[in-house]
Amino acid sequence: MEELAGKTAVVTGAGSGMGKAFALRFAAEGMNVAIGDIQDDALRATVSELEAGGTPALGLHVDVSSPSDIEALADAAEKRFGPIHLACNNAGVEGYLDGPIWEATAKDWEWTVGVNFWSVVHGVRTFVPRMLAHGQPAHVVNTCSMTSVVQATNMYGITKHAVIALSEVLWHDLREAGAPIGVTALCPGTIATNLFHGSRNRPIELTDDGGNISDTGKELREHMHGVLAAGMPPSEVAGKLVAAIRGDGLYLLTDHEWDPQIIERHEAIMAGAVGPAVVPEDTAGGAK
Repeated sequence: MEELAGKTAVVTGAGSGMGKAFALRFAAEGMNVAIGDIQDDALRATVSELEAGGTPALGLHVDVSSPSDIEALADAAEKRFGPIHLACNNAGVEGYLDGPIWEATAKDWEWTVGVNFWSVVHGVRTFVPRMLAHGQPAHVVNTCSMTSVVQATNMYGITKHAVIALSEVLWHDLREAGAPIGVTALCPGTIATNLFHGSRNRPIELTDDGGNISDTGKELREHMHGVLAAGMPPSEVAGKLVAAIRGDGLYLLTDHEWDPQIIERHEAIMAGAVGPAVVPEDTAGGAK
C-alpha cells in the first residue's frame, strides 16, 4: 500500500509508546486515524494531540483482549471515516515475569496471552474480512518483538513467537487468495516505551494476591524500564514502519543489535539442539 493520504488507519495501544508514535506518523502522512487504548487519560491525550495537528481522529476505550471491543473500534472507525485500510495490532504488556513458567497461574496466562496474542487474533478476524470486502489496497501490522526471533525466555517471548507465526500464516493465506493486503510483522528491539509498566493496567479480576507483584518481578520490571529508556525513540520506529508498509515488507526488524542471538538460535535449531551445538566424541577421543 504505497498511498496513505486520505485513507484510514486504526491503531491499538495508541495512548503511549509506539502506538502513539504510529498514530502521529500516520496523521503526518495525511491519514484519518482511529485509536484504542485501555488507559483513558493517555487515550484522550493522543486524540487531543492528533486533533490539534488538524487530523480527523477518534479514540475509543478498548480492552484488546475483548473481541467485542475490537469490533466496536472497527465499527466506529468505519462510521466516521469509511473503509479501514491500515490496521495496527499493537497493544501489548510485559506479562508474567515473577518466576519460573511452571509457577505462572491461570490468571497470569489469561492476562498475558489475552493482551499479547488473542488481541492480534481478534484484530485479524475483525479487520481482514472488512478489508477483503472493500477490495482496496490495505495493510495489517502485527507488533511482534525481537524476542519472537530469538530463543524465548519468558511468557512474553512465548506470546510474541505466536504473533510472528500468525503473521506468517496470514501473509501466506492472503497471497493464496490474491488479496491486495500486505502484512508486516514488526519486531522492535530496545525501544523507549513504558512496556515494563504494563501491569498498571492489569484488570483486578486477572490478578492473584490482590494484584501484588513479587519483589523480584518489581526489580526486573524497573531494571528493564531503565534499559528501554535509553532505547530507540518510538518516532524512529514509526518512520521505519511507514517504509515497510510502502515496500510491502513482511518482516521489519528495527536494528541489528540482536543479530548474534538470532543467529545463535537458528544455528541451534539447524543443529537439532537447544543451545550451542555439541559434537559427540567416540570412546577413542575422536569426533564421530
